[in-house]
Amino acid sequence: GKAWETVITADLKWILAAVLSWCAFTVFEALGLHIFLLQQKQKVKLRTSILVAMIGSFYSAVTPAATGGQPMQVFAYKKRGVAAGFSSSGLAVKFFTFQTALLTMCGLLWALNRETIDLLGVEVRLWATTGFILNGFTVALVLLLAINKNIVRWLITLLIKLGKLIRLVKDEAKVASKVDATMEDFHASVYMVTHHPLRLLWLLCIACVNVLGLMCISYCVYRALGLNEYGFFDILTRQFLLYISASFTPLPGASGAQEGGFMLFFKNVFPADQAVGALLIWRFFTYYFTMITGFGAVLADGAANMRRIKKVKIHIPEEIEQKGEAADAAENSKTSGSSDRPEENNQ
Repeated sequence: GKAWETVITADLKWILAAVLSWCAFTVFEALGLHIFLLQQKQKVKLRTSILVAMIGSFYSAVTPAATGGQPMQVFAYKKRGVAAGFSSSGLAVKFFTFQTALLTMCGLLWALNRETIDLLGVEVRLWATTGFILNGFTVALVLLLAINKNIVRWLITLLIKLGKLIRLVKDEAKVASKVDATMEDFHASVYMVTHHPLRLLWLLCIACVNVLGLMCISYCVYRALGLNEYGFFDILTRQFLLYISASFTPLPGASGAQEGGFMLFFKNVFPADQAVGALLIWRFFTYYFTMITGFGAVLADGAANMRRIKKVKIHIPEEIEQKGEAADAAENSKTSGSSDRPEENNQ
């Protein structure tokens, strides 16, 4: 009862601010990948990149450890003429810039808000430190895979052999050739970005806004409940630590860890009678709203594909059509002639 009362009495202008924060997160999520593709001379419309970003967010939200989003984004771009090598390299660079922005801002907030960190307790700090190390490890791993062709080629060869063993791959040489061509595009586009610092810096700035759009939602929820005791950077620090701590939970949307972590990291921020209501509003904007809008994007993409299929028509040139008619007439004449002379037909 208290939770529902908290939800329905929330300040609408701060709820609107949470919606705008979510929009900033989604748009800049798409913008980072969109600009990367433009840098690779790929002709992509911004609305297409936004649609693909929302599709990826939906599949990331419904698959364990967010593993389904990137493959579906590569597939969605491929249907629109973008080679898998370019889109996959763009996703790798976007992941690198997002994680770098996340770790950099979290590190700065950690250093500047030591009092807030101390109030969270030893166990919470240990949890946050573990998440920080794991996130840093993934950044190093992605960077290594992006710049080292030999490691990537070895992994791909191993996966192809495994696919051959379990009969998922029929023609090993053909699949290896296609993958090798894709990897060439992948490394060429990554090389182009990593050797142009200004381009990479621009993508990092976009990633910073992308990260902040997601992290600011908790402050909007805090103010929507009429609370103002804690400052913006205090709430932001807790949210960054929560995200880093729970991001590697192998469940769709890091379910369980996110909810439990919210109650743990914000236990002194929200009054006991408002804590559950705050959790519901925050989780709606950071997870369920993404699922709803992402599912809408999936449906819109499916409808667009159906329209494209219906527009494809096969036009037979008149010459071929006339030749076909003449051939049919000759065949009919031959058939009728044969039926009149059964002896010749038998011979």
